[in-house]
Amino acid sequence: MQHSNPPMGVKLAFVAQASENPRGDRAEARNGKAAGRTPPDARVVVASEFVTFGAQHFAALGVVFGSAVVVPVAVRRLAGDRAEIAVRAAVGAGCLAFLVFELFVLLRRGDVALRDALPLHLCDLVLLLAPVALLTRRQLLLELLYYWGVGGSLQALLTPALFSGFPALVCVAFFAGHALSVTCALYAVVVLGLRPRRWSPLWAWLITNAYAAAVFPVNVLLDTNYLYIMRKPATPSLLDILGPWPWYLLPLDAVALGVLLLCYAPFALLRRAGEPK
Repeated sequence: MQHSNPPMGVKLAFVAQASENPRGDRAEARNGKAAGRTPPDARVVVASEFVTFGAQHFAALGVVFGSAVVVPVAVRRLAGDRAEIAVRAAVGAGCLAFLVFELFVLLRRGDVALRDALPLHLCDLVLLLAPVALLTRRQLLLELLYYWGVGGSLQALLTPALFSGFPALVCVAFFAGHALSVTCALYAVVVLGLRPRRWSPLWAWLITNAYAAAVFPVNVLLDTNYLYIMRKPATPSLLDILGPWPWYLLPLDAVALGVLLLCYAPFALLRRAGEPK
């Protein structure tokens, strides 16, 4: 749900992607332009300017993390029942419905090309993965859902690439999509009992790198910037302190592995606490 000179070895854009433009202002990001002019969504919907760590931002974070915790905890008592399976199916259907809604929001603006609205950003991948992972309960898929849903959303939520605040649809779509991603990730842990394996952070890191390598030729052919591996986003992000392109891709890959290890840390501590002394 993001939103755009080729990397050395096509390194992973995990955290950058997380800091993605929700593709609401992707036309800016793809062209590498500064975010100084009035964005198109501000002309479509009367909305205030989005201020990072402003009142709207904190309110949105409260809703995102509140829903991500409340929904799994509320459903946990149904674990194993048919009702819980129905909830999983509904959550999965909601992820797919959101992707359709997001595409509508982007294309109705008139300044976002279809090539820039493809579901290739990591947050979109989470929403495509969620229905399959939640319904099949395959260990590797659930691990990827957890790592991408939590690790991939954190920086995006802390430093949103937004120009307009509520009630602009692009702002609503950004936070709704990430709320779904985090909710699905925590659902796997709280309701389905996911416990990531010891080597799962490394596997998730390697798979994400492989995905970035697969997306690279798409970026070249379509002149897009999925995963932000071609250039930095137009708005401030973690990439700004990691150096110029393509060098920022190297430390970014290391940061990505660190984020995955942090996501795994609570499970490592629980596993160690449960081992016999």
